Amino acid sequence: MVKKFCNFKPIFIKYFMFRFFLSIFILTVMVFSQPKLNLVLGTGYYNPKIETTDPIPKIGFVGKNLLLNWGMRYQIYPNVRIGYSQSHSLHFGSIGSSNYRRNISYRSISFETFYLMKEKIELNFSLAPMLNKGSVTISAKAPTNDWDSFLEAYGNSSVSLETGSSMTKRWVGFSSHMGCRYYFSRLISVEGQLGYFMSSYSDKNWKLEGEKVNGPPMKIGRLPVIQINMVVGI
Repeated sequence: MVKKFCNFKPIFIKYFMFRFFLSIFILTVMVFSQPKLNLVLGTGYYNPKIETTDPIPKIGFVGKNLLLNWGMRYQIYPNVRIGYSQSHSLHFGSIGSSNYRRNISYRSISFETFYLMKEKIELNFSLAPMLNKGSVTISAKAPTNDWDSFLEAYGNSSVSLETGSSMTKRWVGFSSHMGCRYYFSRLISVEGQLGYFMSSYSDKNWKLEGEKVNGPPMKIGRLPVIQINMVVGI
């Protein structure tokens, strides 16, 4: 009996050694491999032509050129990610006694390929169809004629509205980017991207409480875009 146990002892040792090294290997892969899910937060710059005339608030760098970005990407193959992102252009101010807010939201579903040049440096390229949205909100505590003056600036007739209303428009587009990402660690990286936003925008057929009106004239058909993002892996 003792002799049989001694014969099995080397097998048990090899089995436990195999499990030990397999556990170490799996743990190492989990610790040092890149996370599949990435959260993205950053900013960008572009230079559209947006017409503003009285009584529309004057537009500066923040309202015209600055983009605020957020999104997420998921790795589906060793060098392929899919993602969803939004870039917002915001313009705030006042018209008469009312608060004015304009938001252009560039929304895209991206398909990205990437290549690790070095241990901490990644090159990537993305293509993305876009479904964009523009909105203008004018709100006041009491009924005013501020909506009428805003609409007349774009050649519209007066519309009977509530004290707080929004007009919206959606349009399709396309974007492409090339980028470079630097990894501070497997979880934290910073990324710079250069690319284009291409849009089919027209100032016609904005919707305001069921009625079609003209909106702000904007030349955003093909715009170079620079973006800088912080990327956090999960």
